Amino acid sequence: MASYSVKLVNHTRATDRLQQSIKMHLQGLFDQVFDGTNDKAAVDWGTGAASDSIVLHFVQDVDHSYLSDKWPGNEIRADAGGHTRTRGKISGSEFYFRSGGTHLHDVGYAKLAFHEALHNQFPGWSNDDLHGSKGGGGLAASPPQLPMTDTNKEMMRRGLAVKNEQLL
Repeated sequence: MASYSVKLVNHTRATDRLQQSIKMHLQGLFDQVFDGTNDKAAVDWGTGAASDSIVLHFVQDVDHSYLSDKWPGNEIRADAGGHTRTRGKISGSEFYFRSGGTHLHDVGYAKLAFHEALHNQFPGWSNDDLHGSKGGGGLAASPPQLPMTDTNKEMMRRGLAVKNEQLL
């Protein structure tokens, strides 16, 4: 039985209530991924650690990008809901409290976080790969949509089976 740690790192002034709701909804998505298997994932807020399977940074907006601060690179679209970059064998992912100037609801943030987790686990895939037919629609689509597809579940299980170093 494998157990995976999904760490959410808060860089916003989001309320504790919102954070706990995001955690609950994201945990529900990972529970769907592992339903009927002996494996599981545990989602929690805290400080990212090398032992975490996925680290997702929750930042205020694109202008306050943790990724751009740590790993300068191409400009991130102002209307992006999240972004993932890789450097060598390290993946870094973030999702935004204010996406394109608007706030989402807790389920919306959980969908964005899961979408970025897919990018995180498949760093060699282009946006076209993940957002297109290879990603299977659902939470891999842009923007991510519910319900989660069987392809989304299979991809996440396959991605987590291989440890990617994370931007802490």
